[in-house]
Amino acid sequence: MIEKIKYHLSRIISCRQMRISGLAIMLAVTVAAVTLLGSSIYTVNIFDGKNTYTVRTLSNSVTGVLSGLKLESENYSIEKTTVTGKTTSVEIAYNYPVYVTCGDKTVEVTFTGGTVADAISAAGFTLDEFDFVEPEADTKITETVYIDYTDISYVDGSYTEAIPYSTETVYSDKMAKGTSKLEKGSEGVQLVSYTEKLVNGVSSGKTVTATSVVTKAVNAKKIVGTKEAAKTVTTSADVKSISVLSPSFTIELDKNGNPVNYKSKKVVRATAYTYTGNNCSTGVAPKPGYIAVNPKVIPYGTKMYIKSPDGKIIYGYAVAADTGGFIKKYPNGIDLFMTTQSACTNFGVRNMEIYILE
Repeated sequence: MIEKIKYHLSRIISCRQMRISGLAIMLAVTVAAVTLLGSSIYTVNIFDGKNTYTVRTLSNSVTGVLSGLKLESENYSIEKTTVTGKTTSVEIAYNYPVYVTCGDKTVEVTFTGGTVADAISAAGFTLDEFDFVEPEADTKITETVYIDYTDISYVDGSYTEAIPYSTETVYSDKMAKGTSKLEKGSEGVQLVSYTEKLVNGVSSGKTVTATSVVTKAVNAKKIVGTKEAAKTVTTSADVKSISVLSPSFTIELDKNGNPVNYKSKKVVRATAYTYTGNNCSTGVAPKPGYIAVNPKVIPYGTKMYIKSPDGKIIYGYAVAADTGGFIKKYPNGIDLFMTTQSACTNFGVRNMEIYILE
C-alpha cells in the first residue's frame, strides 16, 4: 500500500516538473521573439507642412509608408529625408500644376508652394515693378491656379531725324526790280531721345524725352530785286518839274537827266520867292518857270534848264523874267519862283545847276 502511494506521488511530481519546464521554455521563446521583434521596428515621421504622421513599421521603406497614408493629395514630392537610428524623418511638399500666361505663351509649372511671384520666377519670367499680375504677386498659392502675367518694360533709346528748312523772302536793292534768284537751303539734324514702352516684348508707343540740335537747318532764300531800273529820259517833257513853262523846242536829256545840248553851264546860289502882288520886271505875271536874275549876268529872256547837282530837285525849263534886291549881295545868284511860301521855306538856300540853252 505504501508503495502504491509512493508511485502515484512520484508520477504527480514528474508531471508538474514537466509543466514547469514547458512554461519556462515558452516564456523564453516569447521573450526572445519580443526582443527580436523590438529590434526590427522602425519609426517613420512624415511632415507635410501642416501635419505630422508617425508610422511604426518593420520596413524602413519611405515610399511604402507614404503609399499607405491618407495624405491630402497624391501629388507630392519628397523635399528632405533625415535618418537617426531607427527613426526616419521625411518632409514632403504637395505639388500641383500652375499655369502662367504671358501674351500668347503659357508655361506650366509643377509648383510645391509659395507665392504668385515665385511661380512667375519658376516659369522663367522676371517680375519687376512695372509688370501687371493677376492674381497679385504676393498671393499665396495652395492649389492649381492660372496666372495672367503682363511683362511691361521701358527702354531708352535715341535716333536722328532731319530738321526741315523753310524758304524766306529777302529783298535786295542791288538787284533789278522784277528779278529774283533762289539760294538753296539745307536740312539740319537733331538727336531725339525717347523712352519706349514694351508690353510682352511688343512696342506700345514711344515718348520723346529730349531733343538736341546736331546741325542747324539753313533756310533757302528767295532774293527779290527792288532796284528801280534807271529810266531812259529823252526830253524834259518826261521829267516832273516845278516849272510850268513849256519850251517851244525839245530839250534832250542824257541818262543822268542833264541837257544834251546847251551853250554853257554854271553852278549858282539859289533861293526861292513867291507872290508879292506885282508882275515880274519884264511885265509878265509871275508863275513857276519865270525866275529872278541879275540881268547884267543873265540877260532877260535867257532860256535855261535848272536842276540840283544831285538831281533830286528839278526846277526844269525857266526864263529870266524878273530881278530882285538879292543881286546887290549875290550878283551871280538866282531867285526861283514857287507857288507857296512853304515850298520856298522847304527849298531854302542851295546850289543849283543852270544850263544856258539860248
